[in-house]
Amino acid sequence: MKRLVTETGAVTTAQMDGYIIEERLLDRIMIQISDKGGGHLEVSFQEGDLRYLSQFSAAQQAQWLDEAMLHAEAGGALETLDGEPAWITDTAPAPQKPCIKAMRPARQGIELPPELEFLRRT
Repeated sequence: MKRLVTETGAVTTAQMDGYIIEERLLDRIMIQISDKGGGHLEVSFQEGDLRYLSQFSAAQQAQWLDEAMLHAEAGGALETLDGEPAWITDTAPAPQKPCIKAMRPARQGIELPPELEFLRRT
């Protein structure tokens, strides 16, 4: 399961500067990554930037968002809305308890028939 984290714990939203994806075209265009829960992350442009982005095709915008997600998953620079460094991490599911239980306690010594007692080490 993937989730957004900072040094202080999990966060629901992080962002990155689009300059990393497309230097001049997306300079100062912020790309948001939101944690929707259950390991699902959603990447989108901020609403204030949509007017500028309308000059580009939907396919081009989708390609940029895909590149942004790949960059973020690879450990790229993310920050919270407050400017705190953030990143994407994989969390392992909680380990399950083993279902095998001991039937009886282990024996303390090996029981040998009387005729094989000579094999016992002392």
